[in-house]
Amino acid sequence: MTHINDKIAEFVFEELSKQDMAEAKSHLAECSACREQVEQFRSTYAMLKTSPDLDPPRRTVFEFEKPAAASWIWRWLGPMAASAAVALAIVSFVPRQPQIVERVIDQPVPRATTQAATQPVDYQRIINELRPAEQAWLETELKKRDAAHTAQLQSVRADVASIYLEQQRLQRETWENGGSIQKLAALTDTRK
Repeated sequence: MTHINDKIAEFVFEELSKQDMAEAKSHLAECSACREQVEQFRSTYAMLKTSPDLDPPRRTVFEFEKPAAASWIWRWLGPMAASAAVALAIVSFVPRQPQIVERVIDQPVPRATTQAATQPVDYQRIINELRPAEQAWLETELKKRDAAHTAQLQSVRADVASIYLEQQRLQRETWENGGSIQKLAALTDTRK
């Protein structure tokens, strides 16, 4: 007979046919690994049978659900610093227009009540206005920033996928454990 790994519960609760029970007993006489598994099952069953019925906790927090404020800050600090450096470079290297002296008007200028829509930043126009050496440097910096953002997005996607797979595994494990506990409880109720 092969190992009785998938029939341990049936063997312990004597739910196998007479022929299968006889084969299992003769196999257990020869196989120490299966004997050990049967003993572990019996001790687990005895422990579950004597333990009190408790309500599960209302909220279970898994390790991956804990807020990670410090890691979030460090994850975004680098790209923010790079963006600030690029903005500073743009402001520093853009040619300045000559200042025009304005006359002071005694009457206040009426202000518009609606705010203008935000204009998208035209990076290509800004790059074209720079000198050639500055253009190459700025293009390199923008490419570095885009590469860093892409790498971070890939890292976040990998983290989300990992968390999703772990959640799926835990859910399957929970359902399997719940099913085993229900079987044990049903068998305990029928034996009383």
